[in-house]
Amino acid sequence: MSCWTRRAVLRGVACAGVAGCGGATGTPSDHSGTVGCESPSSGTDATYCLMRSVVVRVVGAASLAPGQSVLAAVDDATAVIVSRDDRGLHALSAICTHACCVVALCDGDGCGSLTPSPDACGQTVVATADPDVGGAICPCHGSSFRLADGEPLDGPAARALPSYALSLDGDDVLVDTGTQVDAGARQ
Repeated sequence: MSCWTRRAVLRGVACAGVAGCGGATGTPSDHSGTVGCESPSSGTDATYCLMRSVVVRVVGAASLAPGQSVLAAVDDATAVIVSRDDRGLHALSAICTHACCVVALCDGDGCGSLTPSPDACGQTVVATADPDVGGAICPCHGSSFRLADGEPLDGPAARALPSYALSLDGDDVLVDTGTQVDAGARQ
């Protein structure tokens, strides 16, 4: 009989939960990459939440006004946030870096919830008065993140939400989850 530490059990549950999720992407032909958790090479006990390498089409996001954000959730393991600030559009992962849960967008009036919509890929738009004040909160353990750069503000998450490359296709934003960029990159 072997003994398991609480941390090992929780890590296994978190990894199994992420690895077991599947589903359609923003564009049906994009099914490359894998979803799962991996331990960092630095020797810490932390895990990284890996999102499938896909291109997510965020419908209408190019017309966001400064201070607005949209969350597009493909499934429980693939979700992105597109925000516009005074420097332009940028994209972040919407998967909490602590335990791989999908975050919710928040402003001064509270947090939105995901409302699946076939034509909008589960998008929720939340207007924020100031992009540096608006944030994302993880419903699992309460980590909060700044939308301007994905940096953690509170809670157990110690790493920023990854920033992804994006491109425009008319009024839609295409987010490439396989290409991470600097948090300050804008389109």
